[in-house]
Amino acid sequence: MDVLVTPGRGPQDCAPHNKPACSASTILARLRGETRREHEAVEHVLDLMGALSHSTYCQRLVQFYGFYNPLEAALKTRCTPQHGDPDAAQLALHLPRLHKSVLLRQDLQHLGVSTAGLAQCRALPPLHTTAEVLGCLYVLEGATLGGRLITQHVQATLGITPTTGGRFFDGYAADTAKMWHAMRQTLLLGAVDAQAENTMVASAIATFASLRGWCELTRITNPHERRLP
Repeated sequence: MDVLVTPGRGPQDCAPHNKPACSASTILARLRGETRREHEAVEHVLDLMGALSHSTYCQRLVQFYGFYNPLEAALKTRCTPQHGDPDAAQLALHLPRLHKSVLLRQDLQHLGVSTAGLAQCRALPPLHTTAEVLGCLYVLEGATLGGRLITQHVQATLGITPTTGGRFFDGYAADTAKMWHAMRQTLLLGAVDAQAENTMVASAIATFASLRGWCELTRITNPHERRLP
């Protein structure tokens, strides 16, 4: 079951990546298809739809915080309008999306876990170009969409609701689907040529790989160490 990325699919989402685009939605098909291996690897490591205990749930939030906090900081820097950046206005539109680390901090504090001194991931995906930013956002926003399933699971198994430590997975609440639709449109507009498509896909794969590597590392390393490689 897809819980980190669940973009909609249709007949047009079947074009192989080495052929000319058959429709404007080819980039969505490529992102879904070509990231699947890393996506599934992340889900296997996290096992968020399994038999979660309260302590495991807290550990997952700690892992996500250690990844989202530095990544969102890097994205905010990249999306803040800069002199001479032709894509500044487009990138600035994504700034309101970059608040998931705040939600994680609130959840952890509600559950009695301080975020002060928690380990922060340093092996982040590259964000030098607009296409790289969009590929990264595909992963983060897809995870937000899939988080609604996790919200239901966590509430059923642990009794944790969005107001009692589950705000992060609840995403944009009732606006989650609308926000994902807007992200899809942004991805379609960003796929201006083959190079942009390739870069977006590579960035999405790199983001999944970075998250997987971080979760594997913190699964066996003390998560309260301040810095990790």
